[in-house]
Amino acid sequence: MDRILELNRDVISSAFPLFSDEKLIEALLKEGKLRSYNAGELVMDKGMPVEYIPLLLRGSLRIMRRDDDDRELLLYYLRAGETCASSLTCCMGQTTSEIEALAEEDTQVLAIPARFVDEWMEVFSEWKGFVMRIYHDRFQELLETIDAIAFHQLDERLMRYFSERIDNQGGDPVLKVSHQEIANDLHSSREVISRLLKQLEKNGVVRLGRNRVEVLDA
Repeated sequence: MDRILELNRDVISSAFPLFSDEKLIEALLKEGKLRSYNAGELVMDKGMPVEYIPLLLRGSLRIMRRDDDDRELLLYYLRAGETCASSLTCCMGQTTSEIEALAEEDTQVLAIPARFVDEWMEVFSEWKGFVMRIYHDRFQELLETIDAIAFHQLDERLMRYFSERIDNQGGDPVLKVSHQEIANDLHSSREVISRLLKQLEKNGVVRLGRNRVEVLDA
């Protein structure tokens, strides 16, 4: 784990620059708890009670679902300045988690107890706007995913996937990911992804290694 952040106003303002209401920031500092997760650590599992929502201060979370055959379905990534729309829904509906959340890297979150999610919607206009923006962003991502599956070829989807992963890790073009993980994320088979990656390597687009893909034209 990298250096652990000390929770203060500057940390919140840096991750969530749209929060300028001093009373909201005071409430976040008073009620929130700082939690740290190592890369690869499970943050939330399906069926768990949603006792808090995570406001990401640093790092990233991978949000996914898993079917009865243990196949993963990537839903979206969370980065600093965001929270999980599914967790918000579960908090307000008082239901258990429908997703899994995994730390992609060393990650720190400000955990806000579930009881405040709905209450603050009535008290703080900035909080209400933040929650609505999160829902809007996730809905737009859902539309983009549907468009990609319905209208785009697999090679286009693969390059878009690489671009998103690179952005998610701060521009580093070296992705530590297996062919099977890529196949899971793109809802394809490992064999198809491996053939496509080899063709991209032949064309000078990527360089392949063991559980490693370097995107050369990133």
